[in-house]
Amino acid sequence: MARVALTPGDTMGQLTVAQQRQQAAQAFRGDFQRMSGEIAAALPPHIPPERFMRVVLTAVQGDAALLEADRKSLFEASMKAAQDGLLPDKREGALVIYAGKVQWLPMIAGVLKKVRNSGELASIAAHVVHENDRFAYVLGDEERIEHEPKLDGPRGLPRAAYAIAKTKDGGIYREVMSLEEIEKVRRVSRAANKGPWVDWWEEMARKTVLRRLAKRLPMSTDMDDLIRRDDELYDFGRRGGGDRPFKAVANPLADQIEHQPSAEAPEADEADDELDTADDRGGEGDVTDDGGFPGDEALRAMEREPGRGRRGASREG
Repeated sequence: MARVALTPGDTMGQLTVAQQRQQAAQAFRGDFQRMSGEIAAALPPHIPPERFMRVVLTAVQGDAALLEADRKSLFEASMKAAQDGLLPDKREGALVIYAGKVQWLPMIAGVLKKVRNSGELASIAAHVVHENDRFAYVLGDEERIEHEPKLDGPRGLPRAAYAIAKTKDGGIYREVMSLEEIEKVRRVSRAANKGPWVDWWEEMARKTVLRRLAKRLPMSTDMDDLIRRDDELYDFGRRGGGDRPFKAVANPLADQIEHQPSAEAPEADEADDELDTADDRGGEGDVTDDGGFPGDEALRAMEREPGRGRRGASREG
């Protein structure tokens, strides 16, 4: 990056905003490069340190808010990304800001990539169901999920999300969350109306149902820690409400992965238990009727349908 040339009379107060940001970016680059040894030690062998550092620098240079946030937290978040072996490229994960501090947020593609590389499961997938898709969730002696995404027209608003995992011994684990349940989880997020839940709603919905499923899966402590990286972004004692309109973002239909695993013992997950129960604290009355979240219209339509129940009954659209 080119250096900022100053004339003898220039001061920081006289620099343009662009010049000040360029200087801040240069300072961060220098400090970050001095951490190259620590970054290299934290990264897994398949990720070259140069590539990881280049992605971090690109993320920082592309978001002025990261340069203005607490610098120590920016370094710490970058180190956590390196330890997880994921890139902060807004696909595998992202550097997000909460209360002036930078936090590392693994995203659904990154979580699925780690599961694939770990070899702990045969396959795992998470999807969002839209109102114009055909979807059936059947419980009983032969539990099953059937989902046919609508491909020849608008899929409509989000309606639910689900995750399915297969273990190497043939076991199948399923989890389905209604739109109401996903929204209750969003509401206990300290960044419910900004950041990932606004920019990548479907990514976060898929991750939410995946993390609920994960506590029943045979996963190592490292994988469990990865899925719970964003616990700090949630206030488990907070009641839902105060929604502000936000947009749902289009997402690929699936990120399904398959591989040959070697399982490890599951770990206890009290924090995830809290997140799973936190959605019940909001209460049914917390669902607003102001068009403030993606499934607003779908929820009203479902409420008008006689006999439409929650999980535990067959669902088909």
